Amino acid sequence: MNKVELSIITVGYKSEDTIVPFLDSIQKNRDKITKEIIVVDNYPGDKGADKAQKHPLKPTVIRNTENIGFSKAINQGIKICHGEYVLIINPDTRIVGSALKYLLDFARKTSKLGAVAPRLLNNDGNIQPSCFKFPTIWNAIRYYFFGCKDCFNKYNPGDEITTVDVAVMAAFLVPKSVIDYVGGLDERFFLYYEDVEYCRRLRQFGLPVYYLPKAKVQHAHGVSGNFTNHLKSPLARSAQIYHGVLGSALLNFVLRVGQRWQKIIKYRKFRG
Repeated sequence: MNKVELSIITVGYKSEDTIVPFLDSIQKNRDKITKEIIVVDNYPGDKGADKAQKHPLKPTVIRNTENIGFSKAINQGIKICHGEYVLIINPDTRIVGSALKYLLDFARKTSKLGAVAPRLLNNDGNIQPSCFKFPTIWNAIRYYFFGCKDCFNKYNPGDEITTVDVAVMAAFLVPKSVIDYVGGLDERFFLYYEDVEYCRRLRQFGLPVYYLPKAKVQHAHGVSGNFTNHLKSPLARSAQIYHGVLGSALLNFVLRVGQRWQKIIKYRKFRG
C-alpha cells in the first residue's frame, strides 16, 4: 500500500441523502493528497452504507447492526486507518475548495499540535459558530451575569489563526501520532461532549487546538449542539458524565438561575 497521508473518517446515521454529496465534494478536489476514506454506518435502516459502497472513491465501509454511538464508531475507523493524519468529519458536510490541503499543510508545519479545525459555513455561506470555551461553572456565570457572550456559547473566533478551548468535531483534523499518544475518543459519550472531553485531554497533554479560518467546510448545522439549550437537550446525560453528578447539578442550577436573571433583565429593559 502507498503511504496514506490523510485518513478521512465519517460516521453515518440516517445519512442516505448526504453521504454521496459529501463523498463527491472530496472527489472533486484535486489536492493530490493520498487519502483513504472510512465510512462507519450506524444506521442499517436505510441505504446510506450501500450508496457509500458504490461510490467511485471506494471508501472502506463498516456496517454496524445498531447505533453504537459516535465515539465508538470513530474509534472503529481509527483502529483500521493508515493515515499520517486523521480527519474526523460529519457526512452532512461539503469540502470547500482546498480545505483539506490547507488543514494538512498547517498540521505539518505546526510542531506542537493537538488538532486543527476549519471554519464551518452554513448552507447559505454565512459563518457558522463552531468553537467554544470549556463549559465550566465559572464560564456559565461569566456568560449569564457578567456579559461574556462567548463564555458559554458557540462563537466565531474571527479571521486569524488562533487557539481555542474546543472546536466541534464536525470537521477536526488530528495527527495519528497524537491519537496514539493521548488515545481515541472517550466511549462513555454516546453523543455530545466527546469533543469537549477530547479537547480538554489535549490541553492536559499540552497540545493546543487551532482554528484555521482559511480552510472552509460547509456544514448542515443542527440546533441540538447549542449549549444554551443544555437543560432541554440530549446534552444533559453527556454533561453528567463529563462534569460528574455534583458538578452537573451545580451547573444546571447556575443555568436555571442565569436564564431567569436574563429574563428579568430583558423585562426591565422592556419596561424601561
